[in-house]
Amino acid sequence: MSRLVLQTLCGSALLAWGVTVAAQTALEPAPNPYYSEDEYQNAHSMFDKIQADLSRAATNAYPNPLGDAARIDVARTELGQLADGWDHGQYGSRRFDLTRTAIQMVLNDNKLTLHDQKVLGEDLIRLLEFGKEYY
Repeated sequence: MSRLVLQTLCGSALLAWGVTVAAQTALEPAPNPYYSEDEYQNAHSMFDKIQADLSRAATNAYPNPLGDAARIDVARTELGQLADGWDHGQYGSRRFDLTRTAIQMVLNDNKLTLHDQKVLGEDLIRLLEFGKEYY
């Protein structure tokens, strides 16, 4: 009887350990063989800066019934999807082009402050340089 209890406890412990390891593994992004840790950090630094600059532009934009807020939301969504793809090693040129175009549309059709236009223009240049290397 005690042997059965011991086997049950050992089996339960192994099962609990396996579930814990599987849960921890599922939360961590899979290592990507296409870039180094520095490249990963630099890309996310750029993505985060552009997201922050888009948020600031949305806050600072002059009232405009023509949809600056909507264009900025589209650009933020596209940039977020590009960053998610980067995390999973998906380097689709279509996703990159959609992101670039969305940011360009924010710059082309807007009522942004001159400072926000300048900052987003610099962000777009940085994104294009990034794209030349990875997309």
